[in-house]
Amino acid sequence: MSKSRPVVKIGIDFDGVLAYNPFRIIRAPITYVKRRFFGIRKLRFYVPNTPFERFVWALLHESSVLPARGIRLLPELAARPDVKLYLVTARFGYLQPSLYRWLDRHGVRDLFADILINRRDEQPHEHKLQTINRLGLNYYIEDNWDIVEYLQGRTDTRVMWIYNIADRHYGYPDKYPFLEAALGEVRHNLPERK
Repeated sequence: MSKSRPVVKIGIDFDGVLAYNPFRIIRAPITYVKRRFFGIRKLRFYVPNTPFERFVWALLHESSVLPARGIRLLPELAARPDVKLYLVTARFGYLQPSLYRWLDRHGVRDLFADILINRRDEQPHEHKLQTINRLGLNYYIEDNWDIVEYLQGRTDTRVMWIYNIADRHYGYPDKYPFLEAALGEVRHNLPERK
């Protein structure tokens, strides 16, 4: 009788990880201004409530238009019986149609065992922590430094960070310039197929 291998669960964020977003570079300066000039240290994300705010938020998220370098590795990983891919995004529920359109356009929607959207409009870092722990992910790939920092010590999942030019100076042992490099590291750690 052959022993089945344990399944390796890999979580991937959407904006800035799976979909390249050129505007994510402004995140670091905004955080600096909030902390330096306004003394805001608590991690809180803006949650749009009114129809107009949601419309503007949806427009901003349309900037995640290009597939990230490394998306071509997903079919290979998804084809392995010992790997499950999960899309774990903080995008709010009303953004689901545009998310699914993007995934379908690039032919990757069916590669994920599940797509987990922030349907209850929770704080993004809290939604991601709960989802990561509930799924028991082995790896989670995230581009937002504040979320990576928040997850440290709160999960047993290996959190891999996709940095950008504005925040690359942060000392973090598991940082990568793009999705391809992070998935390459995951592939390197997977057991060889027989």
